[in-house]
Amino acid sequence: MLVEKNYPSKRFSPKDTLTCGQVFRYTYDEKHNSYCVFSRDKRCFLSQNGDVTTLKCEESDLSYFEYYFDLGRNYDEVVESLSAFPELKDAAAFSGSLRILRQDFEETVFSFIISANNNIKRIQSIIEKLCRAVGDDKGDYFAFPTAQQLQRLSVSDMKEMGLGYRAEYIYDACRAFPLVKEKIIALNDDEEIYGALTEIKGVGPKVAGCIMLFGLSRTAAYPVDTWIFKSCKTDELDTPKKVQAYYSARYGKYAGFAQQYIFHYNRNGKK
Repeated sequence: MLVEKNYPSKRFSPKDTLTCGQVFRYTYDEKHNSYCVFSRDKRCFLSQNGDVTTLKCEESDLSYFEYYFDLGRNYDEVVESLSAFPELKDAAAFSGSLRILRQDFEETVFSFIISANNNIKRIQSIIEKLCRAVGDDKGDYFAFPTAQQLQRLSVSDMKEMGLGYRAEYIYDACRAFPLVKEKIIALNDDEEIYGALTEIKGVGPKVAGCIMLFGLSRTAAYPVDTWIFKSCKTDELDTPKKVQAYYSARYGKYAGFAQQYIFHYNRNGKK
């Protein structure tokens, strides 16, 4: 049975949350101005009407999606804290309705390996093909495949789906993942987790940062892509590694929120 629950949209905009590059498995219904969001073998529907955002899903999945959308966190506190930094005041004001998703770790690893040097539309197309090829059939949608299910595909199969050179990364990663996951779950240090992630073929610094932030809720992570580097570089901070280290330390536990606010503001709001 589907249930609905309402939340203030001041700190929960479906559009801002879903279109900022942190997630790929969603569709948009323009006619009804609503989104369908998929995670693992589950799905929900989001819509916004004025000051209210409505989440609709199976009753048994409500707690899952409340966790997924980080609805237990006080985002007023996040915005207030980051607004104290002069360089973040405008970005936090513009992006405060964006939430950092708590995505499934396994799904995040494979999604962001696919995302490297890729565009959103193509990433979404590839992921959908993988889901249809080996994910569980849920009736009118397909679940995201597990690492074990991905092992059914050959490199050639994945190249036919448009993965290109990433096919070999996914082929190796789905075989290495069970041991890597076991190792990472036992860790509680960002540097050690980062090191373990970058041992996975196809996971570089930026992808590792995204996995930490979106798939492991390590909110001190500060992924540095082209947009962030362009926005944050200085004569002293002249490499992505330096930018990452400086701002992760500067913003602390809210560094990941700052990264998303900057990314969203610079792409959509900055004059």
